[in-house]
Amino acid sequence: SALKRLPFVSVVTSLTSSPAHLLLPSNHHQHNNLRERLTHDPDRERESGRLERFEETLYGSRSADVAELRKLSWSGIPPKLRADTWRTLNGYLPANFDRRQETLERKRKEYWNFVKQYYHTRHEDQHSDTFRQIHIDIPRMAPLISLLQQEVVQEMFERILFIWAIRHPASGYVQGINDLVIPFFVVFLSDVIPPGKAVDTYDVSAVPSCLCEGVEADSFWCLSRLLDGIQDNYTFAQPGIQTRVTQLRELVSRIDGECLHSHV
Repeated sequence: SALKRLPFVSVVTSLTSSPAHLLLPSNHHQHNNLRERLTHDPDRERESGRLERFEETLYGSRSADVAELRKLSWSGIPPKLRADTWRTLNGYLPANFDRRQETLERKRKEYWNFVKQYYHTRHEDQHSDTFRQIHIDIPRMAPLISLLQQEVVQEMFERILFIWAIRHPASGYVQGINDLVIPFFVVFLSDVIPPGKAVDTYDVSAVPSCLCEGVEADSFWCLSRLLDGIQDNYTFAQPGIQTRVTQLRELVSRIDGECLHSHV
């Protein structure tokens, strides 16, 4: 019949018409071996192996092997370990395992002391323009992603960006820095919401305040670490960008000086 020409029906038919001694394992050990072969999942085993390598690199000794962690991360980071991996590779957390928790608690407390010290000044004349621009930019971030349109999330971003601007007067807040916060915020938020929940639609008001405070502080410090290396892209005349343009021009000249470089 037409049904028997379907692959899965052919398999079932051949199995049910085979002698019983070919189908049934002769003992319990053979049964387990057969079950293992039938449930063998190479992708799952590969991911399990990667997870074990990450755990060994992050937590397996007194100090994380940052070079090896960076190498492993090129092919993707297991979601379960993404937050700790980002904190470590960013330089926010020390490689030394014994110092991590103390550092985390100290830096989070330091951030919230900054908020207490500075955030109430956001409407004062000297800071009002900065805060106004931040307040305008934040609702524009990914308007189709409901996570970023939640009032509680936008307030978290306002604090992060205002405190960063106050502590970096050479550049202050510049449009676009708000977008740099998003990856850190999403990764650290994903680490504290229930497994399996979609982070882009999750109601952040349901997250305990102590966990939200950690997410906000970690996002601030990781943003700060990132911008420490590229802050001259945002200062007056953007010397960092000018340097990169010059480097690109020299590279193009060496590779294709007669054609592309002359055209550009």
